[in-house]
Parts: sequence; structure tokens; C-alpha cells
Amino acid sequence: MNKCHATRQKLLDTALELIWSSSYGNVTVDDICKAGGISKSSFYHFFKGKSGLALAVYREQWEQSFPNYNRIFSAMVAPLARLSNFCAYIRAGIEESTERLGKCPGCPYSLIGMELSTIDEEIRLQVQTAFGRMVRYLEQTLRDAQHEGLIDPTLDPHQTAEDLYAYILGVLLQAKVQNDVTVLDRIEPRLMAMIGAKVPVA
Repeated sequence: MNKCHATRQKLLDTALELIWSSSYGNVTVDDICKAGGISKSSFYHFFKGKSGLALAVYREQWEQSFPNYNRIFSAMVAPLARLSNFCAYIRAGIEESTERLGKCPGCPYSLIGMELSTIDEEIRLQVQTAFGRMVRYLEQTLRDAQHEGLIDPTLDPHQTAEDLYAYILGVLLQAKVQNDVTVLDRIEPRLMAMIGAKVPVA
């Protein structure tokens, strides 16, 4: 990794940590530069402002997570096991971040989205795209589960996928507010109840 790329990556990593542990509104460019040991001139060499950095963070985190989501939601995995694995992935990620940050951080993507979607259209569209991708993963999983007779056949897969993802984001917010990772333990059983799962996950 050359020095220029390393500096940009340091800005991305530092911004994610600070915004995730606090909020977009509370973190300044000065905070990011100080925490990362990077000059403001270097910051503005890469980004026009804080919103541009937040957008880059969002995009990079999605690109890094994409292979994991493809693995979790692979058609080679049984549908209900995909849901179970997804819940475990969420739990493990938040638990690791809580240990590192000293408090339960919630979902960084939805938090940035909530703060900026009404004031930054580019970020709103990025959040919408990411949410849409997650809904499609869940929708295909539900379609496969219906095909195998594992869940309620009367469910609308698309609408139910949106409902499931909204529920997950809501529980992540509750975990952040309560500063309690164990709140996430309710996600999997509730998802299975919402879809009328008819067999236990192996």
C-alpha cells in the first residue's frame, strides 16, 4: 500500500470509528484528522468535506461486507439457515465493535442514513441502495423457503423482506439506546415467528 492510499484509508477507518462511536453531527474534520494523525491539507486533498468522507466510508464498508453477504445468502445454504447465519453475523459484528468501542454502536449505515438522508441526497441514495440490496437477499431467501414449504405460503416475499429488515434495524437501534448487545438475541426467534417457520433450523 503506497503512502497516498494509506493516508486515505486511515481517514476512512478513523471516520468510521468516530462516527460509529458518537455521531456524524458530533464529529468534526478536526476530530478525524487529530485522531488519525493526519493534516487537514491531506484531508482536503482526498475529500471536499465531511459528507464526502462519510459517503466514501459507506461505500467502502458495503464493498467489504458484500462477499460476506454473498456467502451467508448463498443458494447452496438452506433458506432458514441463511436467516440464522445472518442473525449470527449481525450479533458477532456488533459484539466485536462493542468490545472495541466500549459501548454498543448500533448499525453505522442506518445511523448515518438517519442523520443525513434529509440533507444530503447522494448519501440518501447510497443508503437506499444498500437497504434495497439487503431486502433482495432476504426476499430471495423467503421465496426459496416458500418453495420448500418451510414458511407461511401466503406471505408476500418482498413486503415481508422489507418488514424483516425494518425490524432488524429497529432492534439494532434498541441495542444502541440500551447499550446492551444481548438485545440482539431476540432477532432470530422473532424473524422466524414473523415468517411462520415450520421447522427448526438444523
